[in-house]
Order: sequence, then C-alpha cells, then structure tokens
Amino acid sequence: MDIKDFHAIIECYETRSINKAAKTLYITPQGLGKLLDRVEHELQVKLFERTKQGLIPTESGTFFYEKSLGIISKAHELEAGLEVIKNKSNVFKVGYSCGLIRMLPLVKVEQFQEKLSNTKLVLEEGPNDEIKDALIRGKLDIALVIGRIAGSDFVEEELASKTMCAVVPKNHPLYSRSSIKIADLKDEQLICLNEKYQSYRNLVSSCEREGFYPNIRIKTMEASMIYEFVAEGLGIGIDVDIHNKKSISSDINLIPIEDAINWNVYVAYEKTKAGDVHVKAFLDMLR
Repeated sequence: MDIKDFHAIIECYETRSINKAAKTLYITPQGLGKLLDRVEHELQVKLFERTKQGLIPTESGTFFYEKSLGIISKAHELEAGLEVIKNKSNVFKVGYSCGLIRMLPLVKVEQFQEKLSNTKLVLEEGPNDEIKDALIRGKLDIALVIGRIAGSDFVEEELASKTMCAVVPKNHPLYSRSSIKIADLKDEQLICLNEKYQSYRNLVSSCEREGFYPNIRIKTMEASMIYEFVAEGLGIGIDVDIHNKKSISSDINLIPIEDAINWNVYVAYEKTKAGDVHVKAFLDMLR
C-alpha cells in the first residue's frame, strides 16, 4: 500500500460511493474497484460491503478510515519536515497540472517574481496526480490542480469550472448544435490531448460512464494542434473551454458537452502556509 491507497479508501468511506469517489479522484470506477480489491486482498479483510445503494463500511473499514486520517497527517508532517531541512535555500515552488499554464499569464508571473525579491521562483508542470502528490509530500509550496486534494490539511480555493467541449468543423452534422452529449461522440473519431492531461482522463471517464470507450484517433501535447487537425478534417476535437472565442476560426464551433466531467481548477496549499507572504502574493496574482 502507498499513500494514494489511503486517500482512495478515505474518499470511498466519506462518499459511500465508488462512482462519486472515482470522480473526485479522477480515475475510473473500474480502476477504483480494482484498487479496493487489491487493498482488501493485501489486508485480508473486507473494508466495504458493495450494494446497489452504495458502499457500506464494515467494522474493519471504519477502523481503517479512522486510523488512516492520523497516518496521513503524520506522513505529511514527516515529509514536510524533511523537505524543509533538505531545502533551506530561498525557493518558492509552484506546481501546476498540464494545461494550466494558460491560467498563469507571463506578465503576471514576471510581476510576481519581482515581489519575491531574493527568493527564486520555480515553476513545475506535470500530470495532475503527480502535482497533487508533490504538494501532499511537501515538495511544492502551492499548486494549481484539477479537482480537490484528498486531505484535511490543505486550503483549497476553486478558481474556475471549465466545460469540456467538442471542437467541430463546419461541414460536420453537429456543427450547428448549441450543445451535445457524450453519447453523440460514440461513433466519432476524436482528437485530444494525451494521457498527461486531466482532460484526457475526464474524456475517457465520461465515455466509460456512458458505456463505451472513446475512439481516439490522435493524441497531442499541444491544445493548438487539436484545432489544426480538426480544420484538416481528421475528426472532432476535445478541449476545455478556456480560450478567447474570438481567436477560434468561424469554420470551427466549440460546443459544450452537457454531461461531461467538468475541469474544476483549484489553487491549493498547506494550512500551515496560510500566513506566508509569498503564498498571499501568489493568490493575489491569481485573483
């Protein structure tokens, strides 16, 4: 078992639902179910009764949950303390999930760096779960992530809730629609960001929830390439509505997907850093 397993069990206990917990953890219900099976097999105990109404914690499950809260708190305290000892230099580390750099305008970042004076600003981009894990383990001072941190020792502030959209070319039957549903994409060839991006995972989870796996023709690391491939007629793109609509060609329609998993962006940091002047300055930059 690792710390991620503890967070997953805690989320299952608090939501009483594999589907709800999986949505918060940004994994598929099937993946979370396998995780539960593995943990129960390792411990040789049953933590939950799985019923049509949801998860019912067993006595072992309740005991595991209560002890897990203390274990996670101590683990954070231990790792954070070691990190402070290891990194005594004046560095302010900001992590952000792949794709969220668009929420950090260069001009504002430069202004923030000036306010740091003798402190060096370090920006780190990575997959959403890795950035969350780095924050939890005390390797970051603050982070921009998609979805909440599964821990009680953190302050979380929602910055934005962005809708997943279909990027549809003018000659496609869906082009004139004001909105669509995930089921409308079942037989379409799709173009999206790759596995490093939370939007990819949200797309797969949204489709699996509707009973099918998406037919992904092209994966890319650059959102701009989605629009180029769509313009070339290679399929329907999937992107988050975070663009200036005026910059999008009139031959392409960005159509909201009603029942897709939203891209909820949070800024998160440890409660112990709430009074830190650099954290306050960073928050002011974002607002």
